[in-house]
Amino acid sequence: MARNKYPEETRKLIIEKATELFLEKGYENTTLQDIIDNLGGLTKGAIYHHFTSKNDILLAVMTSIYADNHLLADWDKIIKDSNLNGKEKLTKMFATSLSDADEMRFASMKVDYKKSPELLSDYLNRTVNHLAPQYFEPVINQGIADGSITTKYPKELAQVILMLANIWLNPIVFRCDKDEMKNKFMFLCDMADKMGLGGVLDDIYPLFENYTN
Repeated sequence: MARNKYPEETRKLIIEKATELFLEKGYENTTLQDIIDNLGGLTKGAIYHHFTSKNDILLAVMTSIYADNHLLADWDKIIKDSNLNGKEKLTKMFATSLSDADEMRFASMKVDYKKSPELLSDYLNRTVNHLAPQYFEPVINQGIADGSITTKYPKELAQVILMLANIWLNPIVFRCDKDEMKNKFMFLCDMADKMGLGGVLDDIYPLFENYTN
């Protein structure tokens, strides 16, 4: 294939092919040469014109996946559901995230976050500065108002519970065996109860177990 004269189309093609390979082989098992071999004649120079490294491509792949992710729209619907109290909304939001197809697609890439500090930093920043204040803190405040959640620190609780769930409990950040992962989940349930979120996570372990398999 002749080199695409439209830079944005070339960049899009690289991201698409890299995504396919990362899903098929895993990020660690995919090389830059694998990506080049699937670009229909484009050269290594075409890749380096748009990306500095395989990790740079991964950041673009992650951005692309989350740009099309329906999870936040699903969360918006849950937040607006007047039939649910704050605690019920939190439970449903956590359950929805564990069954979201795009979240599971990214998990299947088996990215080693220890080798990608930029990605981990981006993930942590997004968790604390976007997801917590925009989605979880308002629901916790509703739970305080309707009596289903008891805490004096809604902002801090939203940040901590999400950091623990998205980072500490996330098997693509901290890998551990099945028994260790179950213990971590049960500990988080117990901790959530003591922080005023009684029962929020208790019924979603089957979804979590499916997500980690």
